[in-house]
Amino acid sequence: MKRILLTMLAVVVLLVGVAGGLVGSAFVGLQPATDGPVAPGVQLVRDGYVNAFLIDLDDGVALIDCGNDPEAKSLLAALKDRGLEIASVKAIFLTHGHRDHLGGCRQFPSAAVFAFEGDRGLVEGTKAANGPLPRLAGIDASAAVKVTSALTDGATVSFGSVGVTAWNIPGHTEGSAAFLARGVLFLGDSAAGQSDGAIRPAPWVFSDDVGRCRASLMGLATRAPMQTVAQLAFSHSGWLAGGSALTTFH
Repeated sequence: MKRILLTMLAVVVLLVGVAGGLVGSAFVGLQPATDGPVAPGVQLVRDGYVNAFLIDLDDGVALIDCGNDPEAKSLLAALKDRGLEIASVKAIFLTHGHRDHLGGCRQFPSAAVFAFEGDRGLVEGTKAANGPLPRLAGIDASAAVKVTSALTDGATVSFGSVGVTAWNIPGHTEGSAAFLARGVLFLGDSAAGQSDGAIRPAPWVFSDDVGRCRASLMGLATRAPMQTVAQLAFSHSGWLAGGSALTTFH
């Protein structure tokens, strides 16, 4: 019996080590992410290992994702530093429905929540994720939030003089989104910026279909107005200047 228990323990330790190695390798060689401006009117807010972004509107701000923290402490502090209140957040644009991007959304109850239909179930807590590791977590309704407006591929949501254009780039999740606002192209988890200036697609261990993710990124480079892109922004790395890392990705 003792030998069986030791064998079982060894297997568990091995599996944990392998999982830890897979997770760790996903973040090796990435461009470091730091709080602060990405472009005029765009601010990166670091929440542990994930980024959220504030986009200045004519009246208030929009968020790209809400971070992992259910109390949204980093986002609330960033708003306070700028003399803004919770009600100043007019809209939340979700790059996808994984838990670490929804965590703080409930702190902004008056904001409209935008997501693609393919991720509605993830965002609203009625469907489990499909990626190898996310699938293990099952349905997590603790951060679920209602999608108030489903996005249309290629359409622009306007807030006065500021527009947010959305493209569906399935692969990381079915409803993964890219957003273009104020010259910044936000790619969520579908890509990350490397320290050598290149981009890499989402790690397979967190994704529904990494091959489809790669195809979506290459397709986005032909659909988005890349000549207007001043920066590429990501959810788990620092940003990259210009759009060439996407246009040369293959």
